Amino acid sequence: MAKKLRVGDTVRGYRVTKVLGPGMMAISYAAEGPGGSKVFLKQYKSPTPAVVWYPQFVDYQQELSRRVEAGKAARYAIRLIDAFEETWGGRTYFAAYEFVSDGRGLDQMLEEEHEIHRRTRVAPTRDPAVWARHVTWAKVFMAAVAALHESKVIHADLKPGNALLVADPSLDAGYQLKLIDTDFSLLADRKAPWHGFQGYIGTDNYRSIEHMARGFVPVLASDIFTCGLILYELLVGVHPYWEDDQAEYAKRARAYAITPPALQGTMPAPARNADVSAMLHRCLSPDPAARPTAQEVRAALSGRAPKVAERPSPAAVKAAPVSGPPTASTARTKPASPAAGSALTSDTIQLVASGGASLDIRIRTELGKALLGRLGADAEFWDAAQCTVERRADGQWVVAPAPGTVNETLINGAAVTAPHPLRDGDVLAVGRSAKGVSKLPLTARAG
Repeated sequence: MAKKLRVGDTVRGYRVTKVLGPGMMAISYAAEGPGGSKVFLKQYKSPTPAVVWYPQFVDYQQELSRRVEAGKAARYAIRLIDAFEETWGGRTYFAAYEFVSDGRGLDQMLEEEHEIHRRTRVAPTRDPAVWARHVTWAKVFMAAVAALHESKVIHADLKPGNALLVADPSLDAGYQLKLIDTDFSLLADRKAPWHGFQGYIGTDNYRSIEHMARGFVPVLASDIFTCGLILYELLVGVHPYWEDDQAEYAKRARAYAITPPALQGTMPAPARNADVSAMLHRCLSPDPAARPTAQEVRAALSGRAPKVAERPSPAAVKAAPVSGPPTASTARTKPASPAAGSALTSDTIQLVASGGASLDIRIRTELGKALLGRLGADAEFWDAAQCTVERRADGQWVVAPAPGTVNETLINGAAVTAPHPLRDGDVLAVGRSAKGVSKLPLTARAG
């Protein structure tokens, strides 16, 4: 069994100078590397070399590092210097990162301002100098996230504490920003090796809706949801959903019962408060496809974006999203009127996918992602129990949607909320009728 390092211990040439503390997945240390250079050393509690996905995790980390170093994200992400396996009471995975001197977390800076507010009863952002600083932090933060996304990397655990700000008068912004804790970040185009073995990293009050929905995977837009929360804190002065009870936080986040916020200061020209406010509101949409990109948020903060059109009212938005980024296979068509084919009353019906694969149904069948997985990858957008197909006593086949599903059950592009008779040629799918989004369309045919 692996044991914890102590001050003075040396492993693979790195001498521990300070124990920084345990985290969920690793123990952190300050250490000196060869030549006396300072490093941030992590000793992993998970994964251990004994777990089945450990070799894939090591490869995944190398690809994450390669992508970051090859792009603009290299300016903003902590650089991985070394990674190795060592026996320290037991086989253990270690990683050494660059050490950022004098960096302070955005959470620390905000807490200091809040302490002043508690003493003076004056909102920090009412001070023009503080407001200007917050605008700068917001711009630098979004530049970092945009650079990470350009490298097709999802941070997946953004929060004020994972944004280190270092004063740097050589930069126009006045600060250099470093995003930390990227070791469990995700590649936007590759499944994480721990998928199906453990959950995705997240922090209370900063998890996206996708983090909190069973069976969903964080995507680039999940970072944008969390960016919206952080930008609210910087520019509005409050966290819109903060709750000690995380079930209540999730409920409020899904409800989206907020309006575009009033900023606590005036954005410097050419940026406009109305555009920034509308953009922040979009960031918190329960539908990831409705959220802006990091570049769009960055452009709004700088006044380079076109005026933002308001989205539909919260009442028109379903409480949980279609997971995953838009793809070329996402159908965006006007909902069709019900098909005019003959009623399906045969003993057997077929559900035929666009690629030709089909499912024969002879008895009452509950349709969900597990059963439909062989018909196409978009089965992931179906709930575990999305709807039921069954034959009534009069011989008519009907589709009955399950209550509380993430996405709507659609027939010919229109949402159904009650048992609906099937006709030959009807197209059964899931998605968003208001947006014309349809996933894994299946054509009903007589068997």
